[in-house]
Amino acid sequence: MAMAFLFPKALCFVLCAVHLGWAAGGKHSVPTFSGRLDSSGKPADVDHPSFKALLKIGFAGKNVTSNLSGRLTVNQTTIADGDEVIVSWSGIANVDKTDWIGIYCSGDAPENDYLDYLYVDVSPTWKSGEGSFTIKLFNMRDNYQFRYYQTVAGKYSPAALSPFVGVVPHEACHGHLAYGEDVETMVVMWTTDSDDSLMVEYSTDESFTKSTFVPASAISTATYTAKQMCGSPATIVSAIHFRDPGLQVTAIVSDLSPATRYYYRYGTNGSSLQTGHFKTRSPPGTPRGRFIAFGDMGVHYRPHYWEQPGAPMIGELLAEEAQKSDLDAILHFGDLAYGVSHGYIWDQWGWLMSQSARYVPYMIGVGNHEHDHTHPSPEGKDVSGVSGPGYHPSWGNINDDSLGECSVPPFYRFKMPSEHNGGNSIFWYSFDVHNVRFMMMSSEHDYAPGTEQYTWMEKVLSTTDRKLFPWVILMLHRPMYSNESATHGDNVVANHERALFEDLIMKYKVNLMVSGHYHSYQRSCPVYKSKCQPDGTAPVHVVVGTAGANLDPQDSTFPAEWTRAAYMKFGYSIIEANSTHLHMDWVTQDVDTQNKRVLDALDIPLWKGL
Repeated sequence: MAMAFLFPKALCFVLCAVHLGWAAGGKHSVPTFSGRLDSSGKPADVDHPSFKALLKIGFAGKNVTSNLSGRLTVNQTTIADGDEVIVSWSGIANVDKTDWIGIYCSGDAPENDYLDYLYVDVSPTWKSGEGSFTIKLFNMRDNYQFRYYQTVAGKYSPAALSPFVGVVPHEACHGHLAYGEDVETMVVMWTTDSDDSLMVEYSTDESFTKSTFVPASAISTATYTAKQMCGSPATIVSAIHFRDPGLQVTAIVSDLSPATRYYYRYGTNGSSLQTGHFKTRSPPGTPRGRFIAFGDMGVHYRPHYWEQPGAPMIGELLAEEAQKSDLDAILHFGDLAYGVSHGYIWDQWGWLMSQSARYVPYMIGVGNHEHDHTHPSPEGKDVSGVSGPGYHPSWGNINDDSLGECSVPPFYRFKMPSEHNGGNSIFWYSFDVHNVRFMMMSSEHDYAPGTEQYTWMEKVLSTTDRKLFPWVILMLHRPMYSNESATHGDNVVANHERALFEDLIMKYKVNLMVSGHYHSYQRSCPVYKSKCQPDGTAPVHVVVGTAGANLDPQDSTFPAEWTRAAYMKFGYSIIEANSTHLHMDWVTQDVDTQNKRVLDALDIPLWKGL
């Protein structure tokens, strides 16, 4: 029997989303659960009207069994998160190219609430009434079922139903780390389906011959509902929109020794535990650090101009880098999953992210596709504490780019170290690693002088001991400098960033500002007021929006005095800090040879006078 693979083995993940337009903001297309292609050979968009075209014909009813002429089988009936399943059918009579197989993620899901569907011509042997395909499934805390439908008397009627495919109960999914409020603390987070017997065990010995358990009082759970979203379609409960996200578990691992390798396992005691390892921070001022930085990832791939894969490549490279002992943190400054009202995307991205984040602290910020909204939540404010419909300056292009999510999913899935410095959860906070002070800010909140965020920035910058932390790196989603003409609105926002807080970062000698939003790589000279300055006298600005979202067109740049490099390829930046220089490489991978390449590199010296 010939078999169709929906997930190329060389890429190991599923197919990706594309832009409906290439502008950094605005509506992006969202991949279907299976990442299938449309009739033109491009990735299908779950929000396109064609996804619901089947509903125009209607269904005879799931319980109509008179047309069950064949068999629909699966090669396993219980899956762990990210497992591949082979779906096969045979003995189907009266085959037609309009026959399709529905993918459902609920044992009692009505016919019209499919998660995705595939026409049977996905398999080359479909005309003979048999075929198969392979699909990656994720633990979404419910059963899967596949249903083969044919048109009978003008309605869709089931010709075969698969057995249910269950998920591993109490599985610890989406495991990830984050730095805690001090150098002796690490935060372990994951998603599961029950709060019974949750545990984290850790040891400096990989065999756990001598180990410590995190006390139950240091483990907490939370979840969120559709009612907490700020608007439709995020509030719609359905297979493709809001679905139960499970319990988000947060465990605080305290009293750790500095610069020490720990091994840990986590999950539900008595069930299958997940494992990972991490290295704690060195004492402040230690002159060594290695970090990976990027924005704009998503879950799947589609090569722009069919040039190379995005998120699968980045996911594999991050997992490889995370296994190295010298990587200190992964920095992801916004546009994380591109969930935009689709709960299954958060489950898929959680699996992708955890391949690296179980081994290295994964520090996140929010972008327009996590946060921007135009509807106040039922409580009258979003989770960041802003009342009303969010931040919408008259000069900005801040719209409803989260499609009503208003940062609710990442707010509950991540805990960032904001309490020790008066920050605001995942939105703005700072943390120190070795001799680097990192500051995450939000470009989706007000940053004008006198605002809460600006005041916080000034406080953190003014109290930074530059003898301990000679390097200060500021992260946010939207860049202050860019040489792309994506939209007039994005350039206006950049101009206002310069007007509102460029003087502040110049005054306090910020070394590097990294951002995303544009799906490209861009590097500036040391720049102030749009003019290049001598090395060591102004911040360098780097855009790294190249972690998987569809790339911007090659011809979208304009000449700018400050530009020193610009690429439209997928990749990420590696930042290394020592006592005299901040070195930064931008890394991509050749799609044919699979060799990594450094396409741009820079060295930033210490600020003069420090």
